[in-house]
Amino acid sequence: MEIKERIIQKARELFFRFGIKSVTMDDIATELGISKKTIYQHFEDKDEIVYQLMMAEMQQDQCDWEMLNTTSSNVIEKTVKSMDIFKQAFSEINPSTFFDIKKYHPRTWKLFQEHKQNFILEMLKKDLLEGIEHGFFRHDIKVDILAKMRLEQVEMGFDQQIFPANKYSIVDVELTMLDHFIRGILTEKGLEIYQQYQ
Repeated sequence: MEIKERIIQKARELFFRFGIKSVTMDDIATELGISKKTIYQHFEDKDEIVYQLMMAEMQQDQCDWEMLNTTSSNVIEKTVKSMDIFKQAFSEINPSTFFDIKKYHPRTWKLFQEHKQNFILEMLKKDLLEGIEHGFFRHDIKVDILAKMRLEQVEMGFDQQIFPANKYSIVDVELTMLDHFIRGILTEKGLEIYQQYQ
């Protein structure tokens, strides 16, 4: 693995564990056993590392979605499998990571918001329409509104004002909200299948 990738990988590990603000360039260098100067040869500053890391995460996100599309026999199975991906991802993220990006890394936050609107929102709408088409989701749901609501729910789960980390597990919060969301749109046929997968 080339050094640039190693830096991003180590930064991801540290940022997700401790939050971005509390991790310094020195910490990353020490953990990798390289000099800070080496990091600066590849990245202008910490902000650039955060940006590149988000780019990599978004590419992974698209790969995960593609994988779910090809390995799931229906939209409910896809949702259940996405819960497992969520579980793994959220169990290793410090909730403050999200807040740190929003507050201290506006360029990366903008990139994330664009990804949300241009990719995730469109995928959610597609899944909702597919679920309606196959009779798993209620035909009277407002796809546009629910897709946006679902997007905001995920972000809300990271909000320390609403769900402080010392009281709530982020995995519990996210999976509870997803389960609640799904149950609200299922038909009887859909609920039967959903319960089989659980």
